[in-house]
Amino acid sequence: MIPLPTELLESIIDNLHDKPTLLSCALVGKAWVSASQRGVFTKLVLKAPSSQHEDFEELFEAYLAANKRLLLIFDENPRIPTYIRSLELLQFDKFERTRLPVIPQVNSEEFHASTARVISRLSNVENLLFLSVNWAQFSPVLKAAVVNLFSAPSITRVTLSMIAIPKFAELASLLGCIKNLKALKVSFLTCTDWDVPVPEESLEEDNALISMNPAPPKSIHLDQLLHFHSVNVRSFAAWFQQPSCPIEIQNLQSLQIHRSITFDYQGTAFMLELVGNSLRELELHGPFRSIHSNIVHLGYTPDLRSLSLVNVHQTDTYTPVPWIQSLFEPLLRLNQKTYPLQSLTIHLYADHSDPLSTHQWDEWSQIDALLAAPVFFPLEAVNIILIYEHSIVVKEKLTERFSLLAGLGKLRVEMPLRERRIRSV
Repeated sequence: MIPLPTELLESIIDNLHDKPTLLSCALVGKAWVSASQRGVFTKLVLKAPSSQHEDFEELFEAYLAANKRLLLIFDENPRIPTYIRSLELLQFDKFERTRLPVIPQVNSEEFHASTARVISRLSNVENLLFLSVNWAQFSPVLKAAVVNLFSAPSITRVTLSMIAIPKFAELASLLGCIKNLKALKVSFLTCTDWDVPVPEESLEEDNALISMNPAPPKSIHLDQLLHFHSVNVRSFAAWFQQPSCPIEIQNLQSLQIHRSITFDYQGTAFMLELVGNSLRELELHGPFRSIHSNIVHLGYTPDLRSLSLVNVHQTDTYTPVPWIQSLFEPLLRLNQKTYPLQSLTIHLYADHSDPLSTHQWDEWSQIDALLAAPVFFPLEAVNIILIYEHSIVVKEKLTERFSLLAGLGKLRVEMPLRERRIRSV
């Protein structure tokens, strides 16, 4: 049997993502070890024990022991920490330092120091995920380790979800030291002070942020993805617009703006005005049963290729059709002959007491006529994901209102697999 070349063998193992299989490969032979270890240790998850859990003391000791074992592995094989490309910090808002004095055997400083020791050994992390994290609860040692991690040149993608941080200016300082940031996702961000940072603003209350080395103005080219969900978009937009801001977004390719309850028309319009010229992909949450405004439209995005409208709701008393029209109608007044949009996807949630008798479906014929206009000739596909719980007749009723697009072969109305299963029961 002729052995496979090492390069081909490593390429095959690099495309395996099943950890049990990778662990088995590591036992085959010496030539398989390094490539297998790269797959096994590609992602590290640090999940803090909840101080509210009834078995908190056991979980706390287990967390410290696991970190200690991991550091021993790093000492025995220094290559392993270099294999870690993704780091996740989870539930660091549930480790409440204020409750720990009633548990004498639990040392909160040791918990943060243990986490910091692990983080400080990672040099090649590319993707960061912080989920349920309270920055104010971090000890100075852990804050310093996080700041150093954010400053690593390997970091390119950051996701911050359910994050609590006292000042927006503090978050801006953290993001300002990720020198090679390409994609940023921020959702459910809680700040007590949303004021945009002032140039040379002092953060004397946080020594960890004082010691970091921010990137020069407009030197961080955030050009792949920017995602916002339930955050103050206007604060981010105002910060990005400052000449001193280290992040440059003029070449951003993809923007996603989601909302929790109310649609922030001003913030969304502000952000589109900043980045619209370069955007190729745009995703917006629909306004939930609210009066629409025409200040958000595709006139800001002259080179858009893909548009997704998610969480678009229709009820007996509310139709999203005027909002969708307001996005497209300014393009009818453009001097150019065609608009480059190629794909439109609408996730439509229908909520009707009697879906067959409502007149709301009739409104969609206006969207059909609008998108069949010559200016939208490059449009190749209009995909409507219909989410409804009662009858496939609803799909047929909606499809009838798009006779023009259907005749051009551009329309596709579908239901998620879960919805189709409900109807077949």
